[in-house]
Amino acid sequence: MAIYFEGLVAYCLMILFVILALILKFKFKKTYTYLLFFTIMYIYLCNVIDLTQFPIYKDDDQREIFGGQNVFRTMNLIPFQYGFTKDSFLNILMTVPLGLGLPFLIKASFKKIFGAGLLMGLSIECTQLLVALYAGYTLRFVDIDDIIYNLLGTLIGYLILFKLFKITLKFIVKKFDMKFNPLLKHMYNA
Repeated sequence: MAIYFEGLVAYCLMILFVILALILKFKFKKTYTYLLFFTIMYIYLCNVIDLTQFPIYKDDDQREIFGGQNVFRTMNLIPFQYGFTKDSFLNILMTVPLGLGLPFLIKASFKKIFGAGLLMGLSIECTQLLVALYAGYTLRFVDIDDIIYNLLGTLIGYLILFKLFKITLKFIVKKFDMKFNPLLKHMYNA
């Protein structure tokens, strides 16, 4: 049996999005511009979940083929044991949008972005571990390096891309004496 990121899972995430958007709009009085950035980040996070967690396989025959619970045999808790690989680069790349986009939703600081990047990596790896324990085997590897590279990607997104974007935006606004619309104002004040 395989569970894919579609059907019931996708519908539940859509319902959750609508509920969260309504709460943000009516309880916390967020602007439509804020909701635009929230929507972009929500779609990004759904794609990360799809990429890192699905499909989820639960099959007794495969469990036997893999020799039962193999998650502890394949788990890597030693940092940089396998060096820098293509997967390392992809783990960095996957979380760059988190560091770039999160400052448009919260008042960002290095400490907050660092915490978000660490939480993202830990959440992904812990969820993969729980799914592996549920299924009785895993086709994914729980790896400390993934947490480190997810954190690094988040910090690159914030410290390089977001900061560079802010400097460039401030320069353009000043140079061309641009008038603020709601979108530009939101980005400028992030």
